Amino acid sequence: MARRWMRVTVVVGTLTVLSFLAHQIRLAELTLDGEQNVERAFTDLSWTLTLTLADLRAAGQAYVAEGQDRLYWTSKVTEHLATVADSLDNLRRLAISPTSIEALDAVSATMAELETIDRRAREHTSLDQLLLASDLLFTDGQELAARAASQVDLARSAERTLRNETVRQTRTTQTHLLLGGVGISVLAMLLLVPGLRRSGAAPFSDEAQEEPSIETSGETAPLSSEDRLTLEDLDLGAAQADETEAPSAASAGAMPDLRLAADLCTDLGRLADPGDLAGLLARSADLMNASGLIIWVRDPRTATLRPALGHGYPTRTLAAMGAIPEDGDNATAAAYRAGQMQVVEGSEGGSGALAAPLLASEQCVGVLSAELHDGWEASPAVQATVAILAAQLTTLVAPTADNDEVSPAEAHG
Repeated sequence: MARRWMRVTVVVGTLTVLSFLAHQIRLAELTLDGEQNVERAFTDLSWTLTLTLADLRAAGQAYVAEGQDRLYWTSKVTEHLATVADSLDNLRRLAISPTSIEALDAVSATMAELETIDRRAREHTSLDQLLLASDLLFTDGQELAARAASQVDLARSAERTLRNETVRQTRTTQTHLLLGGVGISVLAMLLLVPGLRRSGAAPFSDEAQEEPSIETSGETAPLSSEDRLTLEDLDLGAAQADETEAPSAASAGAMPDLRLAADLCTDLGRLADPGDLAGLLARSADLMNASGLIIWVRDPRTATLRPALGHGYPTRTLAAMGAIPEDGDNATAAAYRAGQMQVVEGSEGGSGALAAPLLASEQCVGVLSAELHDGWEASPAVQATVAILAAQLTTLVAPTADNDEVSPAEAHG
């Protein structure tokens, strides 16, 4: 694509499409925020309603108990019944799940029966027939209140399930839009790169490569050895290599901040006080979107790997982990034995893990394990970053022979 107007058209068209895709992703994000806010509001209201039902049940029992102020407790029952009715109205306005709406309707019907029981109990109480009133409230009243609470729980669960499914579908849509944008960007680059390459080749046009000649007796002098060397050394395959490798720049996945990674490696290399290592591990966790990191060091006396230092876990948790046998059936031990990084992919919504060996010149001296969020463990960029950090940490862990004590540097992690 050598014509300028064609390249401008490709650039403008690409930017227009990318702007539209970005707008759609933004709209999807707003939809996600709305769904999550409504789900949280529904959950809060449903729990408040459950607590109100418990208070209603307690107040109903209190106004038939001996020595209690009946007027006070009957007024509390009336107040709780009104609160339940208002809460049900608010929940109906937020509910979209058919199961949730059906459950809320069942709660309304149950509350109507409970109000009837309360009126009958009050009539018996006004006639000093406390035994009959107690029988109604402690049997039918308790059963109806418990049934209403279980129906509220069902509505909350159904609503959460539907909202979560909506969030999942919206996230999928965002992913497709993002991948579409990446694909369009790659296509635009492929269309533009040949034009740029031909433009760069202009110095070697026919006029530029015309062989210099010296007028002699009717003959043309050949190219000098210096001229031939210049043409032979010209790397005309470089542009082709760049064009072939260009699509890899658009690969999807998590991408750690390389500048932060470089600064972190620099600080690790300059580490003088072992007490500063905890702060560097915290920066490592932030860089890799990790909830926790553990440096496992080899204990040659017991042929185990023990947690020397960690981030994101309480001290008692690290102590409770104990040592791992070198031949253990887990990713950490496997990384130690194989001398290769092990990837443990997380389930949907769960955490994954990476285990990178700490390889010294003659042996593996430990393992760096990381618990990662949002599927970052599957990203090649994240795996490469973890491998770099593991290599840097290896310099802080002294290798030990099978009959040696663990070194102080290793003890500090």
